[in-house]
Amino acid sequence: MTIRKIVTGLSVTQEYVCLDLFSVKPFASVLLTWPGSPETVDISANHLFLGYKPMIIALCFSLADRNSAAIAKQESVRIDFRHEGHHALARIVLKKIHERVCDGTVVVYYEGVHGTHNFLSGIHQWIGRMREAIRKRTAGNVGLPGNLYDQVRIAYSVPRIIALITLQDGELMNMFPTDLHGAINARVYAGSLRIGGKANEQVEKCRRIVVSHIKSERYKEVYSLGRNHMQEMKAKENFSVSQLRSHTFNIPLPDSVTEYFELELETSFDAGIHRIHHYRIVYHHREGTSCLAHVHQYYAQWRQDHSLPLTMLLR
Repeated sequence: MTIRKIVTGLSVTQEYVCLDLFSVKPFASVLLTWPGSPETVDISANHLFLGYKPMIIALCFSLADRNSAAIAKQESVRIDFRHEGHHALARIVLKKIHERVCDGTVVVYYEGVHGTHNFLSGIHQWIGRMREAIRKRTAGNVGLPGNLYDQVRIAYSVPRIIALITLQDGELMNMFPTDLHGAINARVYAGSLRIGGKANEQVEKCRRIVVSHIKSERYKEVYSLGRNHMQEMKAKENFSVSQLRSHTFNIPLPDSVTEYFELELETSFDAGIHRIHHYRIVYHHREGTSCLAHVHQYYAQWRQDHSLPLTMLLR
């Protein structure tokens, strides 16, 4: 055991750990409960992570679901993160901030209030908070004060898909990663971008975008494209693109795409530093079984400490 592991509880060295979504078994389950509810509801497959300042979770339920009406009424709920055979790994208390009905689906948006977890011991969590308080941040990085970072760590105990957004304006285009996104249903998609960023400005101008899932082997390249959130559009030759173009919009597709959605912007609302967009799904195509995603190092460390396999792609 290294000195670092003894002092911090961490042998996983990167803050966010890349992986192939299809290589992670088992996933953590996400369970919802609310005051007066006699049971928990498994929302592993119907929640979206859409923000980190504040921490935003959207719950998506069909109007025909017996729980939809009860959940939509709740101003406060709790979500627990669990692995079979283990006590609850983490939980977050949430408060309702927004609600919409999208083509037969009730979408309730919640903001994190407080989160607790058992990924590391109490003393190692305290040491982590002290280290975080004195850490020097690079320009453009958003600080997550107090309990907020714990809420975000917990949200990333579920692998979040890192997709690439591509858009085009005449002969110019841009391509940048996002992990704050997901399909609400077969017709509506949600995604979040930072207010004031070039990426959000370009999406609002172009209104038509492509969201692509990428083979996990391209993880280093995809991470490196994060700088494009604040870059002007450029000629296609500046990007690594496939010879293929999207079905309807004729937008260049990234290399190694395994699934993509053509989306057209319809409505938006703001929450903290985020603008959350709702898009109409124009076309959806899937042809691969690899998908780049990532988790937080605390969860990766917990899996390692409990002998649960995790093939990490370290940058």
